[in-house]
Amino acid sequence: MPELPELEILVGNLRSRIKDKNLGKPIIVNPRVVGGDPNLLENKTIKDVTRRGKWVLILLDELYIAFHLRLNGYIFLLDYEEPDSYDCVILPIDGEYIHFGDPRRLAQMKITKGINSLTEELGLDPLSQEFTLEYLNKSLKKKRSNIKTFLMDQDIISGIGNTYADEILFSAKINPTRPCQSLDEEEIKLLYKSIKDILEEALRLGGTSTEEFTNLISREKSFEPRVHRREGEACPICDTPIVMIKIGGRGTYYCPKCQK
Repeated sequence: MPELPELEILVGNLRSRIKDKNLGKPIIVNPRVVGGDPNLLENKTIKDVTRRGKWVLILLDELYIAFHLRLNGYIFLLDYEEPDSYDCVILPIDGEYIHFGDPRRLAQMKITKGINSLTEELGLDPLSQEFTLEYLNKSLKKKRSNIKTFLMDQDIISGIGNTYADEILFSAKINPTRPCQSLDEEEIKLLYKSIKDILEEALRLGGTSTEEFTNLISREKSFEPRVHRREGEACPICDTPIVMIKIGGRGTYYCPKCQK
């Protein structure tokens, strides 16, 4: 699943390509993934493209198109309108076409006059000014879950998923099974710094693999996870083999020596 860095870069690139252009008549291939009336979109002008949590938002005249890619969704900007195998919706935009789809049909596209119903429950964006050490500290003290589950809770911090949760905890030297309330003051400071550092590094490097969900990001290098999906490989710090366990049904990767 694309997370905050990948979606932030996607939004920036999409904005540069479609802002101030006009929408044509949508082609609805699979109406089950669409909420709202697609007939409202024709001839609307694209005012901006933004992100809130893992929602990609296209702002129109008094309307929003909101996309959530879930695990396997994609947004491609192509020069043809014919549907590909897994396309659900095609949006014509001044000679180009957004192809939105998902092989598993779990992704969502919503057309709405307001986004509060989609985003009001989301926690703070970890790269926003509002996301402070004090906010993190207070949030941790309210939770009895483990720290890995905490980082992926979109009601507390929006945008962090499985990959970056593992990488943040490795950077902070914190075992993913640790209860939130077990972290001391210094560990919380290091966790806060690691959240910022890892996400900002991923943004600079264009995120991790993006081929599955967009053709709008091109780069010569990418963010390379140190522990995520590296079970059995040597820890880059101490050479101890990386371990994989399941937390909340998700594969969780960590170094049992470095992360305490």
